[in-house]
Amino acid sequence: MYKMICIDIDGTLIRPDQTISGKVADTIRKAREKGVIIALSTGRMHRSALLYSDELGLSDPIISSNGAYVSERDGKTVYYEENLSGDDVKDIHDVLEQFDTKINWYNHGTMYISEYRDYVGRYEALSRTLPEDRRIKIKYLNKDFTLDQLIRENGNEVQKGIVFPRIDLIPSIKAALSGNRRIKAVSSGLDNIEFTSHKADKGLGVLALAKIKGIAPEEIIAIGDSENDLPMLKVVGMPVAMGNAMDSLFEVAKYVTGTNVEDGVATMIEKFILSEG
Repeated sequence: MYKMICIDIDGTLIRPDQTISGKVADTIRKAREKGVIIALSTGRMHRSALLYSDELGLSDPIISSNGAYVSERDGKTVYYEENLSGDDVKDIHDVLEQFDTKINWYNHGTMYISEYRDYVGRYEALSRTLPEDRRIKIKYLNKDFTLDQLIRENGNEVQKGIVFPRIDLIPSIKAALSGNRRIKAVSSGLDNIEFTSHKADKGLGVLALAKIKGIAPEEIIAIGDSENDLPMLKVVGMPVAMGNAMDSLFEVAKYVTGTNVEDGVATMIEKFILSEG
């Protein structure tokens, strides 16, 4: 029997409108009633994942920032944390400048913004209504608060950087940074690159959590849709690709479920958890 399901958020758990369907929420609840751990495993920062954990009524740990941070919901118990060094933050920034590409950084509860994107606006709006322990702080990088200041103050606490370059530049940017083996570069969508420590990915995060919980890899299901999900699909007993997944996931998946608008997560849970009686 599977004891843990690791579920990606964007493109997997949620629909394009950022919502969870009633059917997906219901099957997750039923899986929890059977004692299965539901670990959200996401490129998002911890506080962002918390909002969906709250909505689903979960009490389980969260794997966030592409595995750079694995902790209990309250963040008081941290199982795994691997951040970018200040030197690597500077290296990434310097390479991106050559491609005229700006980067946004994440650390504990704060986004440092060089380029305004729609998701930044969503978090700014949410912060006006959410309680303090659920708010994500937004701090803009500019002449008043520079990257050098960020590195001095939080240089070794940056969990992830994300860029949205011209799509044709993505292979060149990854190649330009490939010489720095302390950095891992993956994509969570066709239009982005995410940077973490080389010791951080969803696979390492899943294994760290499984060890703490006394769960063997073959007792885990992982489900996702993007390149940053590949590491966790490769280390579990049942790797599941969404119907809307990147082609690379189909090569490692043992099962392909429906898309995120077809309740693919629910279909997977019904097949592997609820049908067991």
